Amino acid sequence: MIEKLIHFCLGNRIPSLVLASGIVVFGFWSWTELKKEAYPDVGDTQVSVIALLPGRAASEVERRVTLPLERGLNSVPYVLTRRSKTIFGLSVLQFVFEDGVSDFMARQLVLERLRDVDLPEEAEISLAPLTGPVGEIFRYTLEADEEWSPMQLRTIQDWTVIPALRQVPGVADIVNFGGLEKQYHIITSPNRLYRYHLTLSDLLDAVRSNNRNTGGNILTRGDQGFMVRGLGAIQSKEDIHNIVVSAVGGTPIYIENLASVEEYPRRPDGIFEYVMRNPITGEIRTRKSGVQGIVAMRRGENPSEIIGRVQAKIEFLNKYSLPKGVRIVATYDRTELVKYTVRTVYRTLFEGVSIVTLVLIFFLGSVRSALVVAFTIPVSLLFGFGMMKLTGIPANLLSLGAIDFGIIVDGAVVMVENIFRKYSEAQKKQPSGLSFSQLLEVTSVSAGEIGREIFFSITIIIFAYLPIFTFQRIEGKLFSPMAFTLSFAILGSLLLTITVIPVLMLLLYRSRMESYSHSSLEWENPILNKIREGYHFLLSQRIQSPGKTVFYTFLFLGFAFALGYSKLGTEFLPELDEGAVNIRCFFPVGMHLRAAEKYLPIVKDSLLQHEQVETVLSQLGRNDEGTDPYGPNRLEVLVGLKDYELWKEKISKQELLRRIEKDLREKLPGVQLLFSQPILDNVTESVTGSVSDLAIFLNGEDLPTLRSNADRILALIREIPGATDSGIEQERDQAQLSIEVDRRRSARYGINASEILDTVEAAIGGTEVGEVYEGSKRFDIVVRYSTDFRSSLESVKNLLVTSSNGGRIPLAELASIELKDGPTIIQRQDGKRQISVRTNIRGRDQGGFVSEAKEKLAEHLSLPEGVTLGWGGQFENLSRAGERLRIVIPATLIAIFCFLYGIFRSPRYALLSMAGIPVSITGGILALLLRGMNFSVSAGVGFVSLFGISTMTCVLFVSRMLHILGEGDHPDLKQSVLKGAALQFRPRLMTILLALFGLIPAATASGIGSDIQRPLATVIVGGLTMELFTLIYLPCIFYLATRNEYRSQ
Repeated sequence: MIEKLIHFCLGNRIPSLVLASGIVVFGFWSWTELKKEAYPDVGDTQVSVIALLPGRAASEVERRVTLPLERGLNSVPYVLTRRSKTIFGLSVLQFVFEDGVSDFMARQLVLERLRDVDLPEEAEISLAPLTGPVGEIFRYTLEADEEWSPMQLRTIQDWTVIPALRQVPGVADIVNFGGLEKQYHIITSPNRLYRYHLTLSDLLDAVRSNNRNTGGNILTRGDQGFMVRGLGAIQSKEDIHNIVVSAVGGTPIYIENLASVEEYPRRPDGIFEYVMRNPITGEIRTRKSGVQGIVAMRRGENPSEIIGRVQAKIEFLNKYSLPKGVRIVATYDRTELVKYTVRTVYRTLFEGVSIVTLVLIFFLGSVRSALVVAFTIPVSLLFGFGMMKLTGIPANLLSLGAIDFGIIVDGAVVMVENIFRKYSEAQKKQPSGLSFSQLLEVTSVSAGEIGREIFFSITIIIFAYLPIFTFQRIEGKLFSPMAFTLSFAILGSLLLTITVIPVLMLLLYRSRMESYSHSSLEWENPILNKIREGYHFLLSQRIQSPGKTVFYTFLFLGFAFALGYSKLGTEFLPELDEGAVNIRCFFPVGMHLRAAEKYLPIVKDSLLQHEQVETVLSQLGRNDEGTDPYGPNRLEVLVGLKDYELWKEKISKQELLRRIEKDLREKLPGVQLLFSQPILDNVTESVTGSVSDLAIFLNGEDLPTLRSNADRILALIREIPGATDSGIEQERDQAQLSIEVDRRRSARYGINASEILDTVEAAIGGTEVGEVYEGSKRFDIVVRYSTDFRSSLESVKNLLVTSSNGGRIPLAELASIELKDGPTIIQRQDGKRQISVRTNIRGRDQGGFVSEAKEKLAEHLSLPEGVTLGWGGQFENLSRAGERLRIVIPATLIAIFCFLYGIFRSPRYALLSMAGIPVSITGGILALLLRGMNFSVSAGVGFVSLFGISTMTCVLFVSRMLHILGEGDHPDLKQSVLKGAALQFRPRLMTILLALFGLIPAATASGIGSDIQRPLATVIVGGLTMELFTLIYLPCIFYLATRNEYRSQ
């Protein structure tokens, strides 16, 4: 079959080249249209339900909102995990679905059951936008002249900028953070109401009943019909002033007689400040109480395209829509990370291609042959890009940076080397030159005799990637695109090798072979000849005692494997350097927003003293959408760094972080600090429910019991070397002002509990009673008491409630008012309350740390009945991926064996073809140890890649040996083995070194985005370096395995 295809392509050279040209054109087009991202969207399919219950404590929100939602949504199918976080006025429920469930199906399943949940009327329920943990692609802020207030900027943001940006195709949502939302406040007092014998309820009812439009259907007049509109909706502050509340003796009492009406900001949930430093001039721009917009991309979209559209829309808004003195300025742009990543990949690709080409020229001694092989690299990549475009697989750092050009050209190397060798032999036999028909015959025979071996060898490499396709969740989404990309490129290389490479060799050497030439076709490389002579001498010595050679090889492999197994640490993945830093600061529990705001300048000044820092974006509290359930004492700082090449002091990023952490801990004593990166933060929290390397979950019902056991676990974890940033995720209880109605005492005054609670709500927090429409804008109307009636505990106790007979009773007479501790945040998972102990791990591997932690907890911790313990964080991903690898790797080895058995019809030759696998695995282990790297999923993928590469080189040797033995020219088996080894020396050495050198740039890369590919490349480089030993070891073990059969024959 393969021989026929090669012969057909040689007979139809023009169509074959046209087909290759079509692949090139389509590949170029695909690359321009291909979705490119720095980090793939590794998040699970998730649906978040956001429930707002303004002004209610966490325990009240849990009882009235969270629990009903949990009960109603428990029956949603295909759910892996149900999590919820409840804080003051907000509950966020997160449903994580199984792989294979689409986003739209998941949302539909939740919505079907959500409509049946019975919730309070005042609760506002919505689904979070259809975005993922890596969906935050762009941030901007509104810069303005000093005369523009935060409230004015927020109004522009809400009613001009956000609606326009939400129209951009591919944008899931624009999340606002910071600014002051405009409201109309009707501020009254008990005294002013009592003067006119009115109650707070009278005022509330008057506003509600005087703010609506109505319709009177159609009024006919002759042949015409007029739509009737009754207009009574409030449209201005004057309309509010003129609302009649009551009348005394025919004299109307207006709201302006009872209260003042002011434009006043809603109590903010978060404060945003930013600092931007020009990396060239050093000029610093600062904005306090700023307005920030966070652009969230819809899942599955192309981030580069979306950002381009957003930037175009912003340019339009700046030019035509925004008032003079106001402009939108970008503060975070994911395309910068994509550019850094693509730059790293391009550099790695250039270095890899250059090294491969030089190695080819060295071994082949022919620039023409080297160029034919090198031609395979770009065309195979373009074929891969075309397949990625057709299958919808995006390009990212890992999928491109992990491409080994040596592996891609391995088949072409073997094909070109064999054809080139046959050309040289033909030239020596017929120095007068070959006719075209003779050259065609030589090309067809030489390509055909090696075509089958190449086909099966390359197929085995692709086959070896099967374990990667079985990965689940985050590791599957991370590495499957890489496996598909590499498989597509190798498949393209195989097709080119079979169909185009023989044609190119024929055309490029036609003129040289048809004419008489004194010079040899092949350049005699003195260095390669010396290496070949040394190899032949060494192999001739070793094959005299093959048993010892094999024994000492296995002894060394066993020792090295045991050393690696005992010393090698484990982790899920190395961190991807995003070129930015995310810092979370947790101030004391109970601190309100304005009190925490005073720490922002301290953090800003501390960060700006480092010249490497370019931007500081500070987010205190939470956003307005409710997607971040955090309190006002939580500060998140996004620190943008200059391009590493612009750093005056050439230090590592790790050293910079160490200095920043030291400064912040000195200036913010007692404040908990967590250091991470923006994408990593979102991904880890979304997938595992925690932002740390390790989370220990305690599940139960009684929060005090969970808290006391969490304290004990935290103390034990802090004793383990390597623990850093340790703490309890959920903050401790905080003081709450509890106003509990005394129903008996209030009944004596003829006052209902609802009247008392309405007074508390309106007087202290404010009650929304309607809206003001100003054109297309809409602003809430809020009624509340003036500050002097709600500024202290005593003033609250003295609030007056009007009784049925007109008397005024202090609130303290009607209710019990006292400070009590209550939960700040209530976290739940799968129907149970949860408290988690978190820690990051530095200076040691995750697997070893967790093993020690489990032993320590088992020895010193005894949990009470009803409390369960679980392990999560990055370790959860590591455990899941490890379990999967322990199953699929042996299964893959068995599958490869079965595949080889189908080729050779012999278990002996199938095992001989796999004899290089333990050698290469040992090399990969030693490489990780020498570089101080841990075993990670990335390294595991490198080992999987070694299966195919190692098997390929061994298959070439075994196939050649069987061909030689079949000819029967050498009655001595050792001589036959030496001949086969000599014939296969150059192609096997080339394939190993090309694959090895092709990944050295990736193994040594240090730019942004190179972290994940480095362990993978290190394993392959180390494994292939050790694979060189198979040049001696494999002939010896082949001789031992076949000598008895050979003697019997």
